[in-house]
Amino acid sequence: MDPAAARRRLGVMGAVPWLPLVLLCGCSHFQSSDAASSLRPEIISPLKPVKSPTLGKRFSVTCQAQSSFPRMTLIYWLANGSFVEDRYPDGAVSKGDVVRELRGTKVLLTRELHFRSFSWRDWSTSFLCMVRNPAGLEKVLVHWDPERPAQISEPQQETRQDVQTPESTPTMDRTESTD
Repeated sequence: MDPAAARRRLGVMGAVPWLPLVLLCGCSHFQSSDAASSLRPEIISPLKPVKSPTLGKRFSVTCQAQSSFPRMTLIYWLANGSFVEDRYPDGAVSKGDVVRELRGTKVLLTRELHFRSFSWRDWSTSFLCMVRNPAGLEKVLVHWDPERPAQISEPQQETRQDVQTPESTPTMDRTESTD
C-alpha cells in the first residue's frame, strides 16, 4: 500500500500517538495561565514561624489550605524531601489524617504533623507542607521561632569535682550550633 494512502486511511487513529503530547501541552498552558493561578491551592497556615517546642515534649504543627478542587487536592508533609513515614519509620514523627470541610465552592484541608517527643533531629529537619491540585502546587517550609528550642530542665547529678571546685568545672552549652 502507498504510504500516503495509508496515512489518509488512518484518519483520526493516526493522531492517537500524538494525543498525550497534545494533552500535556494543554495542561502546561493551563498551569501557566492567569485562570490557573486563581485555582491553585492556597496555604493558610503555617505562614508565620512556628514557636519551637520544648525538647522532649509532645508537639503538633497544623497545615491548612484551601482549594477549588474539592475531590482532586492532596495535602501531605515532607521531611528533608522524603515522605514523613519514610524518614521516621519508628513513628517519632507522624502525619495526621486529612480533614476536609466544604466552604462554598472550595474545600478547606487540614493535616497535622505530630512529634511524639520533639528532638534536636526534628528541629534540624526541613519540614514542608505540600498541597497539590490540577492547577498547581503550593508548599510552605516550617520555620521555627525562636531558632533554638527550649530544653527540658533535667536534674543534674553532682560529681565530686563539681562539689569541690564548682568555679573551675567547664560547662558546655548544649544549645550551641555545630554549623
